[in-house]
Amino acid sequence: MKLLFLLIPTSHNSLLPYILFTDISFNKEGGTFMGMGIHHVNVHASRSHVWEFIRDMNAWAPLVPGYKEHTIVSDVQSTWKFTLHFGVLSKKVHVKVLVTEWKEPSEVMFILRGINQKFIGEGFFKADEVNSSITAMTGCLMIESTSSLAKILESTFDKMVHELTKELTEAVGEAIERGKQ
Repeated sequence: MKLLFLLIPTSHNSLLPYILFTDISFNKEGGTFMGMGIHHVNVHASRSHVWEFIRDMNAWAPLVPGYKEHTIVSDVQSTWKFTLHFGVLSKKVHVKVLVTEWKEPSEVMFILRGINQKFIGEGFFKADEVNSSITAMTGCLMIESTSSLAKILESTFDKMVHELTKELTEAVGEAIERGKQ
């Protein structure tokens, strides 16, 4: 178990310390490649409205870039299928998602395990109330891969994870705002 210390930007132009315990090794020893993305958006909705959306995986799973389908197995487990794009290459990905913690009304933490690809990962969505109508939402995703595709595209792997995190976080924020109208 490793300790990861993140500084998350807030809407007040300050940084909020965030500590995450992780099993991901964050190194490239033995052909392992790490990618990390963290993205922050202000959502024009109350924190309770953001939580209503986030607690329903059926609401945000289709917002994953390259989404194909997902299956809810239980309250905490699901499988997702989507296509990742590495520059001109694309790869179908089938992943098991396990929610490790629901912290109502502010956070969901999850781990990922590749079913058809060699990777593990984890991430979270965190909602901090700015005021009664604006919520600061942070999405974080960390993926460690030993797949041949990650090895080939080592220089773009971290960028791909960062872009995936950004696109998903922004899509979730936009969907929440659309749902309010």
